[in-house]
Amino acid sequence: MRDLDVAIVGAGAAGIGMALALQKVPGLNFGVFEAGRIGESFRRWPAQTRFITPSFHSNPFGLADLNAVNEPSSPAIHSGAEHPSGAQYADYLAFVAQGHALPVASYCKIAAVHPVPGGGFLLDTPKGTLRAGFLIWATGEFQFPDLTPFAGAAWCPHYALVADWNHFDARRYTVIGGYESGVDAAINLARLGREVRLLVRKSTWDQQASHDPSLSLSPYSRQRLYEAADSGRLEIVFGVDVIGVTRHDKGGFRIHAGDGRYWDERQAPILGTGFAKGGGARQIAGLWAWDDDGRVLLTEADESTITPGLFLVGPQVRHDQRIYCFIYKFRQRFAMIAQGIAQCLDKDIGALQSPGGAWGPFGNSECCEGCEC
Repeated sequence: MRDLDVAIVGAGAAGIGMALALQKVPGLNFGVFEAGRIGESFRRWPAQTRFITPSFHSNPFGLADLNAVNEPSSPAIHSGAEHPSGAQYADYLAFVAQGHALPVASYCKIAAVHPVPGGGFLLDTPKGTLRAGFLIWATGEFQFPDLTPFAGAAWCPHYALVADWNHFDARRYTVIGGYESGVDAAINLARLGREVRLLVRKSTWDQQASHDPSLSLSPYSRQRLYEAADSGRLEIVFGVDVIGVTRHDKGGFRIHAGDGRYWDERQAPILGTGFAKGGGARQIAGLWAWDDDGRVLLTEADESTITPGLFLVGPQVRHDQRIYCFIYKFRQRFAMIAQGIAQCLDKDIGALQSPGGAWGPFGNSECCEGCEC
């Protein structure tokens, strides 16, 4: 049986970034386990999808690229793109992992996790059982879409299951959902010359909405949405709470709203309704405590409140009003987790203590969400 100090499950931005932080701890024995390839979720993005956070090489001036997983690297430099595609970003992650010789086991899905009495975990892998003193869960959200937001949703293609919008070659489509995935679907279909109806509960791009892109539409998506609306190919219908989709006897689909309105379409509506709350953490749901809203409860150190030694990194992390669902947000948790584990193992944490803030001159705790200053 192989023994590790730390096992990381998932080799996306959270998993690779966490591994880079752990690598700074002298003598720490760790491994990264990925069910597919490095950056698998990014490789499954629709071909036209781009990062909504811009990448820019500002490192020489002490400001890391917003999408970087460690301080020196830059996806902008690696991909040559300000808004990288999923495939470009996955290649960046693989490049960083190879350059740092990270111990990543690809196509090694963890089938089950068993806490060990007294501490540690046993992990069932295709190559046998693995023992780890600490476990870091970094499986993200994209591969865990919410496929049942309402009755009849099984008829509808979900954004996360679309490989290329060029495959949608009918004249018109309806998209359900007014946040990033729904808006991105509508934008890309309109750009391809399709007529699109976008059904939304409310405007997530209103100027009175929160400035936090975790709660409102990002400037990049807002700009593209206005362009799509100006093209005349996009119709936006507000105040719609979709409660079901049914099939017509004569073919086609009827989309039902809670207020009695309905829309008939030849093509099944496209779901831009988001992802399952908790994302990949649901794979080991019994090892976390959950709040009434379906979110994982964590200590201030991002550790499970009921399973000591189990940590969560990535977009599912929440603390009070802070939502860490972007790379530039959740990467600030890497060093903290690495320090905590290193101290438990009596390891040197000197390399993890970066003066002035590892990700720039301003720490996350000093950011005023509303830009009051």
